[in-house]
Amino acid sequence: MSKLKRILSGILTAAVLATSVSLFSACSDTENNNSSGNGTNNTENHGSLAVAFPVGNIRVAVNILALKLGYFDEEGVSITPVNLIGMDALTAINNTNDLDVLGAGFVPDLQALASGYDLTFIAGTAVEGGAVIAKKGNAAKYQNASSIINTNAFTTAKLGLVRNEASWVVTRQYLLDSGVSEDVLSAIEDESAGNITYYGENTDVAQAVQKGEVELGFLPMEYALLYADAYDLEVVAAAGDLQTDYVCCREVTTPAKLSEKKDAFIAYETARIRAYEYYKQGETDSTVRENVVKTVADYSGKETDYVETYLYGGVTKYSVDPNTKGIQKYVVAAYNSGALSSAAIDFGTYDITKNVDTSAYKTALDNLIAANPDNSFYAELLTQYNSSN
Repeated sequence: MSKLKRILSGILTAAVLATSVSLFSACSDTENNNSSGNGTNNTENHGSLAVAFPVGNIRVAVNILALKLGYFDEEGVSITPVNLIGMDALTAINNTNDLDVLGAGFVPDLQALASGYDLTFIAGTAVEGGAVIAKKGNAAKYQNASSIINTNAFTTAKLGLVRNEASWVVTRQYLLDSGVSEDVLSAIEDESAGNITYYGENTDVAQAVQKGEVELGFLPMEYALLYADAYDLEVVAAAGDLQTDYVCCREVTTPAKLSEKKDAFIAYETARIRAYEYYKQGETDSTVRENVVKTVADYSGKETDYVETYLYGGVTKYSVDPNTKGIQKYVVAAYNSGALSSAAIDFGTYDITKNVDTSAYKTALDNLIAANPDNSFYAELLTQYNSSN
């Protein structure tokens, strides 16, 4: 097994971790506090929030850093980490006082919205992170130097995926935008004709490609890399190449919680922006990178090599910006793929911006800029915000 696949093997352990609700200590590591001093210098107590920190999940690495480096404490918000994810977390946000924020997932959020949940998207967690795979030696036939993928080859291939997999949602929209008709795409998705097979697990998809049962598979990038050697696979295209910065995880709460605890949410987003700045410094500063990796590895229980590859090796991209335009674009793609079928909401015409509130993030960013007028990173985030929202 190659080094890359060995260090990614921890993903399998994460998949079987307990999912019952549990609370963790919210104290920060004072000796691991690497505050750059780029905060708001605000010592007020802004209240508390219960935030989802799913056990072993490092998609929430920015939140882990903000917690363990003490940024939440410095900005005056007390954080209670809760081990919840998916519909359990969304139910806790919408119907109980057990949780205030979930930052892992997006399509489940939309499906909960369609089920009557009152939700609002407030900021970002991560973007991209999907892959199209083929059996080793076959990828070239599905690639095109000028258009990334060979649309003709894609539309005649047998496909395999877990239903609603983001990498297929993005690829399908790319094919549609490239001139492939909806009729052709509908025929591809006709399971009874044998053109597509939906599997229960990502492992099943990888095995099906290896056995030749399907010619193209769609997986999260970490699984595509993990399974490459074990199942003789190679990546045809990263889904992020087909739709840059497509949203895969958003920060979600309810309008009522956001209104009731607005100061706490602003402090929360302030700490997250600072943690994101520190994470980005790790791209060029080896000392910072080492500390980021160690902090996330220690908290998550993952091996440091795995964490470093996940955080800095192109598996996913972190971004705290709300990215309203990206949300709109992905909702269109998800609806077109059939992932958002609902009797209550017609996502084909629904204005998803009604469920986006960027005010806490924007206020946090404005406060940081006011306190640190010479900070070029915060200025870049403002430019990104103005472009993406």
